[in-house]
Amino acid sequence: MKKLLLLTLTTILSMAVLADGIDQLNIGIGQDGVFSDATPTPFTYSTIKAGESKLLPVSYHTLPPQIPHIISEYIPITAENNECMDCHDKPEKIGRTAHKSGRKIPMPETHYGGFYGKGEKDEVSGARYTCTQCHVPQSDAKPLVENTYSH
Repeated sequence: MKKLLLLTLTTILSMAVLADGIDQLNIGIGQDGVFSDATPTPFTYSTIKAGESKLLPVSYHTLPPQIPHIISEYIPITAENNECMDCHDKPEKIGRTAHKSGRKIPMPETHYGGFYGKGEKDEVSGARYTCTQCHVPQSDAKPLVENTYSH
């Protein structure tokens, strides 16, 4: 068994030494190297304060809505410190998602129910506290690739 392990490790190491590496100048998404890839256009995030913003429409019904207000004062978001919950943890308002400027949109029912979504529905799921994992701030960024998705 030890001989087989030694032979396997020797083979793997020799293959790694003999393998051709990829030149650093040729790593990229384009056919002709990294320096031919387009540079994204600079963009800015919204500077509108919470409660003064307007929502962008979502492309399809399961897409998480974008955050329409500045979030720099609320991050980092941790399990111990999540200021998003101060405004959006409103289980009694679930289903009332019509947005008007100055109104806070409550989190949907899927965000409640304990850690695995199987507990009490008045408890935010522990798997949902990292809001920016799914929700991103609105920006004026132009798409890198044309969107041909139709809904």
